[in-house]
Amino acid sequence: MPDNPMSGKAGNTTRLNYMLSYFNENKALDVTFVSLRDWGMWKKEEEILFHEKFPNIQLHLLDKKYKKSFFKYLFLYKIPYLFKINSIDTTSYILRKEFSEIIKKSAFDVVLISYATWGRLVNEVSAGTCKIIDTHDFITAQSRHKRTVGKLFQDEISILKQYDNIWTYSVEEEYIFDQFTNKKVTLMPVSFPENFIEKKQEFKYDIIYVASDNPHNINGIQWFLKEVLPLLNNVKIHIIGKIGKAIAEDYPNVVKYGMVDDLQEFYSHARVAICPMMSGTGVKIKVLEALSYGLPVVTNRRGVDGLINKKNNGCLVSQDPVEFSESIHQLMNDDVFYEKVKKQAICYFKENHNSKIEKEILDSIFL
Repeated sequence: MPDNPMSGKAGNTTRLNYMLSYFNENKALDVTFVSLRDWGMWKKEEEILFHEKFPNIQLHLLDKKYKKSFFKYLFLYKIPYLFKINSIDTTSYILRKEFSEIIKKSAFDVVLISYATWGRLVNEVSAGTCKIIDTHDFITAQSRHKRTVGKLFQDEISILKQYDNIWTYSVEEEYIFDQFTNKKVTLMPVSFPENFIEKKQEFKYDIIYVASDNPHNINGIQWFLKEVLPLLNNVKIHIIGKIGKAIAEDYPNVVKYGMVDDLQEFYSHARVAICPMMSGTGVKIKVLEALSYGLPVVTNRRGVDGLINKKNNGCLVSQDPVEFSESIHQLMNDDVFYEKVKKQAICYFKENHNSKIEKEILDSIFL
């Protein structure tokens, strides 16, 4: 996976840390984590922290852009990249070659790749190795250019067909991949530890929003601040994560924290979570993270993408700013309604996203 698990608390790194913890706890497995030094902006102290947190996992960092030799960089990376055949492919000849050498040297039984955009890394991997791709998102669905959708879809499916097992977190994507790849597709129930607080709480935070600064989150929070915030009375919104940097204007009832060390402090003492999401694909990890605390979530349609149940799941969904604000007000002021939605969140999470379900699937694959 190209991402750095030691950097930030975005949904992708939250998921990555869960997987690394699973592998680290299963000492019978010989696991090497391969990532990209220049992509994940790895610092030396983060490498040390990785070894401290995951002592049973080897760390191997490659460089996406090979710059040790100018001519190799030019002829084996830069020029081929300009004439690449697959439109979603972000790998290079050098990167594929170096990755295949790692696999051959240790004779790994299983290769697990994250993201279809990096899927061609297995081009040089022998046929005897089991190949699994963790898709995270449906890349084609992220395109807003209708003219290119056909090409993107064809290229994405051609990459997925190289794999023995395709992982997805979304019921919608499970259907698409199953129909067009003729490969085994596994619906992974993204899980978190259960952090439910059953007793009556004292709420320190009215509303929390936890997010990174990706374009979909920026678009969502801009919509919320412009369309919904003016309709909210006597509530304070607490914004956590890199998304705060994308909010240039100051608002009297908005508090920006930036990156924090302890997200649990906010989830455990908040009354409501929001996830304004007007675009994007796949399951929203931060929605599930909030539900793992039994926290009601107010979101848009894109916020419940991938969830097995679209209703009675702890999420109140609306595209309309007035309805969005009314859902927040009702959760803030109606204790009976609040407890009803909270119980729906807890019930949905227990049935579909508890750690035991996912562990059983992972054990069946790797043990």
